[in-house]
Amino acid sequence: MSYLAFAWLASIVYGMYNVIGKLTSKYAIKNIWLFSFLYGLLTLLFTVPPALVNHVGIPSHWGYIIVSGVCNALYILFFVLAIQKLDVSVIGPLFNFRTAISLILSVLLLGESLSTIQLVLISIIFIAGIFVSVDERFSIRSFLQPSIFYGFCFTFFLALSINYINRGIVTEGYWETTLYSTVFSQICLCFTAPLFLRDITKVNRFQMAGVTGMALCLAIGNIFANRAFAVNVSVSSAITSLPISMFIVFALSRIRPELLEKHTLKVYVVRFAAAFVMIGAALAISL
Repeated sequence: MSYLAFAWLASIVYGMYNVIGKLTSKYAIKNIWLFSFLYGLLTLLFTVPPALVNHVGIPSHWGYIIVSGVCNALYILFFVLAIQKLDVSVIGPLFNFRTAISLILSVLLLGESLSTIQLVLISIIFIAGIFVSVDERFSIRSFLQPSIFYGFCFTFFLALSINYINRGIVTEGYWETTLYSTVFSQICLCFTAPLFLRDITKVNRFQMAGVTGMALCLAIGNIFANRAFAVNVSVSSAITSLPISMFIVFALSRIRPELLEKHTLKVYVVRFAAAFVMIGAALAISL
């Protein structure tokens, strides 16, 4: 298949990742601590086989790996919180905060400087982020709510985790960093066990199916995305950044409004417009 096919497949699978996550949090697993633990565990289980096939070794330096693992655990916790509280049509575009946050982190952690154009694009992303969360009230208060804070936190810790993973890959290798970072992430999530021990004995197939679907979508999406990026980065980035999850939930809101979310057409127009502005600014920064 061409890189375009892989890019589109990655975009669709990533979109399903958000939708399955929302369905799981709404109908299957209410305990966010249990949800986070199971999701982290399944992600680890899907990471082990390819790591072993690629002859993963033991890292010689653990600093970046441990920090990235801790940040990834925090990302998972805040993502589960966000997906429980926010609409899917809000969560998808919030991932574009990651690009802006990554640039800010490069200044704080690496001492890099930002150009005027980059500062403008970062501002555009954050301003558009206000509009992507609007509801029928069309008030700025829709952005200034705790659930949006969860969304900002998961993108912050995701960006921070990726930053340290990339550093670890340079010195230790891809699979060594990826596998052991995931291991440390799961170790961190184990500390939340007292908050879900009563519920873990009641986990059923329906609940596991949702979490497994999420972890599988992430694993498959990453494989497709990596195949696409290996040939063409700019076009693949544009395709994989598309808010496919927004299109899915918009269609569902017309067919099954009680399933996930339902808003007026005016709200969705504003959210889609803001999402594409965020995507455009994020891509402009990346190019």
